[in-house]
Amino acid sequence: MQTHRTLVALSFLPLAFVAAGVGADELTKEQLAGQLNGIEAKDISNSPVQGIYQVAVGSNVAYVTSDGRYIIRGDIYDAKSSTNLTEETRSKARVAMLKSVDPASMIVFKPASGKVKHTVTIFTDVDCGYCRQFHREIDKVMALGIEVHYLFYPRTGPNTESWAKAEAVWCAPDRNAALTRAKLGGEVPKGKCAKTPVESTYALGQRIGVRGTPAIFSETGELIGGYLPPNSLAKVLDDPTAAVDE
Repeated sequence: MQTHRTLVALSFLPLAFVAAGVGADELTKEQLAGQLNGIEAKDISNSPVQGIYQVAVGSNVAYVTSDGRYIIRGDIYDAKSSTNLTEETRSKARVAMLKSVDPASMIVFKPASGKVKHTVTIFTDVDCGYCRQFHREIDKVMALGIEVHYLFYPRTGPNTESWAKAEAVWCAPDRNAALTRAKLGGEVPKGKCAKTPVESTYALGQRIGVRGTPAIFSETGELIGGYLPPNSLAKVLDDPTAAVDE
């Protein structure tokens, strides 16, 4: 089971050198980008540590020494404040990526009261056990003032049963009802429509670093983790530093 403390594992950035014998002198960002496959100068910035560049592609972050010789995969913390500076960079990237999502590609469950205290974006799989458990409690979640934005992420990938179910849910006349029915193990009519967002949201999940479902993101881009009971989820959203019972 995942917890809100679980962070997305750092995906391997395409940081393979294309040329050997990088010099010992400090490289410019443009020069460094030229030494790294798939990296552009705009992906490189100064890190908080002198002599080390930060390389960020989407929510994936790594570090490279300014001479281009060493690649460092790990997080940088501010020793005075205990702040995870790398996670702050990831969160900013996640916020930008999630804001780029067309709301029309989501299935949204809104509190009946209309009073929204928090909004979460969840990458979900119709057949995921913890996704189903979360959805069984969706009414309790909404009653706590939490609005849920679902994005499809069939873990088994394209051309699988879970992917087909996701597309069937999207093509249903009432998507919210169809998703609920599917997550409770019911049949979803096998309708077809011109286009579904399943492929694009699945690709987004891969870019943002989803490794399992449900993957719950807060409005600030923090990966809360996987399944949490409604009250525990509300507690974390109110105070991200709070310890919770699963």
